[in-house]
Amino acid sequence: MEWLQMNAELLGTSSKKIKITAPQNEEHLYIIKNGTLHVSMNDSSASLIPGSMILLLPGDDLFIQNSSGNSCEYYVMKYRSKAGLEKGHVESGGSFMKDWNRIEFKPHDKGGVRKYFETSTAMCKRLEMHVTTLNAGLKSHDPHMHVAEEIILMMEGRTEMQIDKNLYRGKEGSIFFVNSGLLHGIRNEGTTRCTYFAFQFE
Repeated sequence: MEWLQMNAELLGTSSKKIKITAPQNEEHLYIIKNGTLHVSMNDSSASLIPGSMILLLPGDDLFIQNSSGNSCEYYVMKYRSKAGLEKGHVESGGSFMKDWNRIEFKPHDKGGVRKYFETSTAMCKRLEMHVTTLNAGLKSHDPHMHVAEEIILMMEGRTEMQIDKNLYRGKEGSIFFVNSGLLHGIRNEGTTRCTYFAFQFE
């Protein structure tokens, strides 16, 4: 990536829709943290709950509104590729959203996973996203490395993340960034399960 920014936004109750347009050289990824966000995009509308996400491709419009009576908190990740627009801008089928309730949870011996998507986009040859739930005291896997850059966003629980030779602790709202080719691995250091988003960019 040439540039990447991540913020947490708080939206109060409003009767008006807010229009967001992604610049022609940026891609945006939204993740609902708390509350309910009503969204309209590409002739589709939905009320998204925590864990739901939106991918907004360059030049596309998104309309958001919070009429629930409570504040809504969400993460916004904006990024720009060094290489410019990929052909995936067309092949991926455009901007889309994923509802947490419609993502199948697949249990396994360490916890479970929700697989959101793996696709090419306007800014990425490959963008993959999933949510892992990890049982207390366990590692997701042995430390490993890969070409893709990776971001881990904590939803709940307490973790210890190895990145290269360093160890970092995280909790709800913490973000780990792993550069390409670095050894890394995550462990649940709490007494209850932990849950986190994982994104890989190429």
